Amino acid sequence: MREMDLDLEARPARELETEQPSSTTYHIDERWYQEHGISFNDVVISRMCEECQRRAAAGEETEERQTVYDPKTRRATIEVRRVPFAARPLRRIREDCSAKKGYITPDMPILEAVFRIYLANGNQPMSLASVRDQLADWCPDGQCRWLLLPLDQLERIVRHDQFYGLRPFQVAT
Repeated sequence: MREMDLDLEARPARELETEQPSSTTYHIDERWYQEHGISFNDVVISRMCEECQRRAAAGEETEERQTVYDPKTRRATIEVRRVPFAARPLRRIREDCSAKKGYITPDMPILEAVFRIYLANGNQPMSLASVRDQLADWCPDGQCRWLLLPLDQLERIVRHDQFYGLRPFQVAT
């Protein structure tokens, strides 16, 4: 029987790679859309459910509450304003569309599914492990292709994204 070389320093780095999830958090970088001349809002609106897209196209309005601070009186008041239905498409997806059946489907391409998870969470920075946990909710049998990928491969796919603007989140300094 042959002894295995357990000296980790002597082994190539590639052999030492594991499937440990990265601590990197990602988000949808809206600047990426600006740099590429694409309307982020239009892309997000196109991911809204059919009902919300119909209401937006019809020019429907909705009421939105907004806190207004008066520096003279030093008081905050709530104002109700009428705004276009799709004025805040991320909020619309988070509060409505993402809860509907079909928002993410098992046959959806992986980056589209990942993109929709970020939209459903209001584009909050999240690790890919968290994204994958949420994707599991959309795959009842656990056999969706995006769940079968190891996390390191999922991260490689996201890092090479050139269509959705998925980027590592960096705190502005």
